[in-house]
Parts: sequence; C-alpha cells; structure tokens
Amino acid sequence: MKIITVANQKGGTGKTTTAVNLAAALTLAGKKVLLVDLDPQGNLATFLGHQPRPGAYNLLAAYIPGLASLMGNDKSAQIRSFIVSAERSQISILPGSAETANAQAFMLTGERDLNLIRQAVSEQFARYDLVILDTAPSLGGILELALWAADEVLVPVASETAAIQGAYQTIATLKALTQRGWQGCLAGILPTFYDERTVERREGLLHLQQAFGALALPPIHECTAIRELPANQMTIFEKAEAEKTNSYVRRAAQEYSALGKAILKG
Repeated sequence: MKIITVANQKGGTGKTTTAVNLAAALTLAGKKVLLVDLDPQGNLATFLGHQPRPGAYNLLAAYIPGLASLMGNDKSAQIRSFIVSAERSQISILPGSAETANAQAFMLTGERDLNLIRQAVSEQFARYDLVILDTAPSLGGILELALWAADEVLVPVASETAAIQGAYQTIATLKALTQRGWQGCLAGILPTFYDERTVERREGLLHLQQAFGALALPPIHECTAIRELPANQMTIFEKAEAEKTNSYVRRAAQEYSALGKAILKG
C-alpha cells in the first residue's frame, strides 16, 4: 500500500480536484483506491455525491490517547462504517467533516506523535493499493502529520507567480521533516489552472520548471468543466464520457490520466 498526500500550504490550488481525479485515474488503471478527507471543510465527500461525515475524525480519534478509550472495543468496524463509494467511479471515500478540527485541537493539547496518521492508515487500510490524503492548507496539526505519513507528496500549485510561494513553503516543510527522519519523497509539483494564452500563467509555469526541473509535472490546463465538477458531482473522466465532443474536457481527462500513470511509475 502506498500513501500519497496532496498538499499545499496555500489555498485555491486545486488540491481536492487533484485528489479526486488522481483517484479516478488510478481506479481506471485497476487499482483499489481510498480517498481520505483530512480537511475539516469536508468538501471531498460532497464532490462525489455524499454528505460530510466524521470518518476522518473517528480514524484520528482511534489513535489519539484520551479519545481512543471513548470509542469502544471494535474501533476498526467503527472506522470502516464511514467508508462510502462513489457510485459511478468506484472510488472509496473516508469522508471528513467539521469534527476533524476537534481531533486536531486535541492533538495540540499534548505531545504530538508524528506517526499517528501513518500508523492509523497503515493499520486500517492495508487492503487498498493506494490511499490518497486530501489536506487543508494551514500548517500544523493534521497537515504536518499527513505529510509525515506520505510515501509521496504531490503539490498542486496554480501556475501564477503569486501562488507559487505556497509550493516553496510546502517544500520547506518537507525538508524540515526530512531532517527529523521522514522517509518519503516528493512525487512532483503539479501546475494547475494553466492557460498558455495568459502571460502570467506562462511565466508561472516557466518559473516552476526552472525551479523544480523534472519534478515539475506537465500542467493541468484551465477548463471551465473542471471548475464545474464539484457541482456536477463528477470526475473529469465521467465528464469526458458525457461530453465526448468537448475537446477541452478530453484534454483535461488525458492530463489527469497521464498524472495517474506518472504516480504509478514513480
């Protein structure tokens, strides 16, 4: 089982959209994939047609001293009961909710165990080929533990100069974790919202390519259909199937498919 954390310490970079469509690409490649929503906003579940539920909270609580004792004897069954499946894409989801923030607050009251999320995911979800952790942008608490849990970290970054700072902040955090013994690696920097017609976006992409070299992955182009996916409760692949004549949607689906292949190859 491989754990992939999708993270950027800046918001608005397309993290949840990336997590969902990467999961869809990997599922289409025949892999058994679980999405875990560690963002207290709980947007990942609604993206795929489900209501936010405290699945992530229960996963974390089962491994936080002081909360674990309140969960009863069969913690694994309780955690599994929150897993739902996206009806058409067959992606499994452990939803998040506002209660996730309560778990984070509890973590911060005592000595923090960096291995908490990695241990929880490894013990509870070993039956999956890949587990993708979707995270909130703020550093501290859950995000730091989600980065530590990762075998690979994928950093989506809007391809515009002002947004690239978030990528540098995330890389700095990974370097700090490496000094503390993190064994994972950077899967890549994923430029999002790319539009070659815009000077700023072209310059932003060039900046990422020059700064990160081969770790700067091929960009995901700006596409209205991508922004509409949460409202439509679809993955880009379902959208492409529904709109076969839309060349922009087809291109986006091909780009996310290529991302999935790169992750499997890495």
